[in-house]
Amino acid sequence: MIRRIFNLVLFVAMIAGAAVTYDMKHKAELAAEHNAKLAAAIAKDKDSIALLRAEWALLTQPSRLQTLVDKYADHFKLQPFSPTQIATLDQIPMRPPADPAAAATGTADPIAALTSGVAPNAGKE
Repeated sequence: MIRRIFNLVLFVAMIAGAAVTYDMKHKAELAAEHNAKLAAAIAKDKDSIALLRAEWALLTQPSRLQTLVDKYADHFKLQPFSPTQIATLDQIPMRPPADPAAAATGTADPIAALTSGVAPNAGKE
């Protein structure tokens, strides 16, 4: 009698072990499929990045840009860059003070209002 109970317990343990093993195998297969999908998506994105870099290199070729500058010179009226165009911070004019009346109506520059201590929408409720 004890032998039959022991055999039954071992049989149930064997069935439980088989079920756990099958479940683990199934989860591993799902994870492998997910990894394969991610690898394919990564490869696709890398190909897209390579294509975009090649396109960017093509679009920014100096010879192509010079051709466009020559073609649209009359429209844009571009001129060569001059070193005298570079300004220092001392040459930049200071921002004029904000008009308090305009700040009260909300028409003033919000940054200037914040720096002057007045809320940009003061009095609007």
